[in-house]
Amino acid sequence: MDVESISIEPIQSASIPQVIAKRIIEMIHAGIWQPGDSLPPQRTLAKRLGVGVSSLREALQSLRAIGVLEIRHGEGTFVTSNPYQTIERMLSLNLALGNMEAKTIFDARIVIEGGLAYLAAKNASDDQIDALFDNLEQLREAIETNNMKRADDLDVNFHRLIVEMADNEFMSQIWDSLLVPIEQLLRSIPHTPEGWTLHKKVALAIRSRHAINSAKAMREVVETTAARYEGFLKKDGLYGALD
Repeated sequence: MDVESISIEPIQSASIPQVIAKRIIEMIHAGIWQPGDSLPPQRTLAKRLGVGVSSLREALQSLRAIGVLEIRHGEGTFVTSNPYQTIERMLSLNLALGNMEAKTIFDARIVIEGGLAYLAAKNASDDQIDALFDNLEQLREAIETNNMKRADDLDVNFHRLIVEMADNEFMSQIWDSLLVPIEQLLRSIPHTPEGWTLHKKVALAIRSRHAINSAKAMREVVETTAARYEGFLKKDGLYGALD
């Protein structure tokens, strides 16, 4: 990519590495740099951003540490070549910086997991459906015995099984790229018998091969989880970002 044609706006706020890292992520997300592209030389980039070279270097190192960037000695700085890993790493950084609102993740889950449940109803094998119900039974037992660590694992596995049942490589890659924040959300809410019942509605709809009902049931699961999560944050005065 011709770096002279890149539109890079100076940073107006305090030139701290966190702000610089966020701006670089935004530019990658906007397509200014694609996976595999090289960034301008550090002094050039620092000048265009209006920041100090030392602050830029620290930001680049933090992005390298989480896998967004690759620094090749003697060659320069490059965007990581794996696009799905890059997305996951960007989400991880936003979570770490407190920039990712829970609502954003829940809205994504409604769209993505609703679609996966829809496809699962169409494509799942009988053996996969049996495995889903077996997972549900184990989840019920974990909730009844208050084994929340095991319940967490079984809940995450429930959603992973639906991804497999959907049998769509593209959707599976999207799920994988969002796995870090999704799994963090799944593990942040205590499990209840009421929540288990909602998960069972998803499984029953999939077993009946009713795609629309499957998507609706999954939407109910996500919306209920979102409401409970918001309630916990408000109760603790933490409403806003995942941290």
